[in-house]
Amino acid sequence: MDHEFKRNVMTAVNNRDDIVFVLYSLIDDTEDKIRYSLLKLLTKYRIESFFTPLISCIKELIANATKANSKHILVKEGAITDPENTENVVSGMRSILNNRGILQYGIKCKKYRLSTRLYLKSTKQGPIIQVTNNLPLQDREMKKIEGKMKQASKYDSIAEFFINNPDPEAEGMGLGISMIVVLLKNINIPSSNFRVTTDGTSKTTARILIPVQH
Repeated sequence: MDHEFKRNVMTAVNNRDDIVFVLYSLIDDTEDKIRYSLLKLLTKYRIESFFTPLISCIKELIANATKANSKHILVKEGAITDPENTENVVSGMRSILNNRGILQYGIKCKKYRLSTRLYLKSTKQGPIIQVTNNLPLQDREMKKIEGKMKQASKYDSIAEFFINNPDPEAEGMGLGISMIVVLLKNINIPSSNFRVTTDGTSKTTARILIPVQH
């Protein structure tokens, strides 16, 4: 990580400017830069103790977004022949869930202009984490996510949640979203501060507001 990057991050944090990462897959160097940026942002608000759960939330949201983009390509290429068939989707996704496959489909996502953007924002209310990818969610997918979030908000432990709410057909997104809700709850961030929205045509956004006391 070079000194110029660190200097730019500190300038953005001090000026309350957005820090933006454009990703196609999450490689180690980019993750290191995200970790550094998040820590500096949280330190500004004196909530650096939130770093570990929040970096886990960010990694999960990025993974969900990049997998959604890769799934779109797998459908275009015919590796997933029936997007409505969960078993077919899971089988297709498993074929790329390794380091080589993730990088390969990251390159393809760039070719198809399917990006994932991470925004680290400074506001008077507190820092905001936002992850956006340029694919919409279908109504049934949104309802599934909303259902998982509502269920997960009742639990303090992700293990307890999945014991009581098994999902044998999960493609991974339900687990990730539920984990985020529980992680946020454990640092006293209400589930209402975590939202997943879609415009139905061109993008999906996950947003976390971390409230701070003044």
